[in-house]
Amino acid sequence: MEDAKNKKLILTGLFIALGEVLLVDAMSGIIGPAIISELGGTSLYAFMYTLSYLCSTLALPFTSMVGQKSGRKKIIIAGILVYGISTFLAGFAGSMTFHVVMRGLQGIGKGCILGNVLAYFGEYLNEGDRAKAMGFYGTLTGLVFLLAPVVGGVMGDFIGWRSTFYISVPFSILAFFILLKMPEQELDRGDLPLDWVGTILLAAITIGIVMMFSWGGQSYPWLSFPVIGMGGLFVVSLAVFVAYIQKAAHPIFSPALFRNREFILVTLGVGLIAPSMYAVGTYLPMVNQALVETSSTVSGFIIAAKSAIQLVLGYGMGAFIAKTHRVKLVVVTTAVAYVISNLMIGFCNSAAMFAMLLIGVLLSGYGTTGYSMVYTLHAQNELPKEMVGEASSTIQYIQSLCGTIGLSVVGMVLNVSFAAGLTASVPAGLTDYIPAGELQGYMGTAILTDKSVLLNASSALQAEGQKLFTEFAGNIHNAYAAAMLRAFVVLAVLSALALIFALMMRASKKEASE
Repeated sequence: MEDAKNKKLILTGLFIALGEVLLVDAMSGIIGPAIISELGGTSLYAFMYTLSYLCSTLALPFTSMVGQKSGRKKIIIAGILVYGISTFLAGFAGSMTFHVVMRGLQGIGKGCILGNVLAYFGEYLNEGDRAKAMGFYGTLTGLVFLLAPVVGGVMGDFIGWRSTFYISVPFSILAFFILLKMPEQELDRGDLPLDWVGTILLAAITIGIVMMFSWGGQSYPWLSFPVIGMGGLFVVSLAVFVAYIQKAAHPIFSPALFRNREFILVTLGVGLIAPSMYAVGTYLPMVNQALVETSSTVSGFIIAAKSAIQLVLGYGMGAFIAKTHRVKLVVVTTAVAYVISNLMIGFCNSAAMFAMLLIGVLLSGYGTTGYSMVYTLHAQNELPKEMVGEASSTIQYIQSLCGTIGLSVVGMVLNVSFAAGLTASVPAGLTDYIPAGELQGYMGTAILTDKSVLLNASSALQAEGQKLFTEFAGNIHNAYAAAMLRAFVVLAVLSALALIFALMMRASKKEASE
C-alpha cells in the first residue's frame, strides 16, 4: 500500500513538471505581442522560438544519455531547476536579447524534463500503467492547451506578461521537493562512459539542418554561403556520425535501436507527423482570422475545441489501449486523421467553410491525442527493457527535430508561394489612385486580419479607386489562401507517408490474438 502511495506521489511530481513546461510554453505565444511592445527586438522574435526548439532538441539525447548512466532522477530534478530559474529570469528580463537567451536555457531544461520523464515511464512502469500514464499525459496536454489561452490572456491583460513566466516558480518548487523522494530505478547500466564525440556530432547535425531550413529562402537565398554552409555542416556531420556509431563502444544512439524494425517504423512515423503537430498550432490562428474571417474570440474557441478533444480523449484512449492492446489501430487512425484534417484545413478559404474548418480541427485534435502516446508506447512495448529509456529519448529527439524542420519548411512554402502570388495582386489602374510605393505597405497579411486597414485606406479614394482597392484586397486574400493550401498539402503528403509506415507496423501479440 505504501509503495502504491509513493508511486502516485512520484507520478504526481512528474506530471507537475510536465504540466509546468506545457503551460508556460503555451502561454508564451499568447503574450508575444506584449513582450515585443515592452522590450522591442521584433527581429529576434522568430529566432526566439527557433533557439528554444533547437536547445530542447539538442538537450534531449544528451541528457537522456546522462540519465541512463547516472539515473533519471538527477537529470529530471536538474531540468526542473534550469527550467524554473531560466523561466523566472525570462520574465525579469530588461532587454529582448537577455529574454531570448533565457528562452534558450529554458529549452535546455525542457529537454531534460521531457526526455527523461517519458524514459522513466518506460523503465519504471509496467505495460498497463505505462499506457495509462501516457494517456494521462495526453489529457494533461489537452487541458493545458485548453486553459492556456484564457489564463495567459487574463494574466497578461490584468497583471502583465511577466506574470506568465513567474507562474513557473511555485510549480518548480513543488515538483522539486516531491521528486526528491523519487527512488532511482535500478537498471544494469554497467560502466557507461559519456559519448562526447557523438554528442558534438549530433549537435552539428541538428544545428546544420535546422538553420539551413530556417535561413533558406527567407533570411538568405538558398544558394548563399550561409545556407550552403549549414547544409554542408549537416551532410558531413551526418556521414561522420553514422560511421562513428557503428564502431563506438557506447554511442549516444545505439545502432541496435535502428536494427529493430518496429523502432524504425515508429521513428519514421513520428518524424513525418511532427510537422503537422507543430504547424497546425502555429498557422491555425491565421487560417481562422485571415481566411475564414473569424473574430479573435471565435478563433480562440476553435483552438480550444482542438484542446477539448485532447482532454476528452486522452485518458480514455490510454485506458482503451491498456485494456485492448490495440496500439496499431490507434497509430493508423491517428495518421488518417492528420491526412484528412490537413486537407480540410488547407482548403478553408472563406467564411462559408467554417463547418469544414471545425471538423478538420477536431480531427487534428484526435490525431494529436493519439500521436502523443501511441508511437512511443509501441516502441516501448516492442523493445527490451534495457533499451526502452534510450528509445524514448531518441523518439523525443526525432519529434523535436522533425517538428522544427517541418515548421521551417512549411513557413518557407507559405512565404515563397505568397510572395509569388502578390506579384499579380495589383489591379490595372490602381496606381492611378495610390502610388506603387505606398501599395507595397499593404501587400501583407495585415489587410486580411485587420479589416480597418482596408476600410481606412479605401475610404479616402474615389468610387473607382475604392472598387480597385477592394479587388486588390481580394487578390491578396486569394494569394494567401493558395499559399496556405500548398503548405497544408505538404503536411498532408507527409502524414500520408506516415500512414504507410503505420500500416506496416506489427500488431502487438495481444492485439493480434484478439
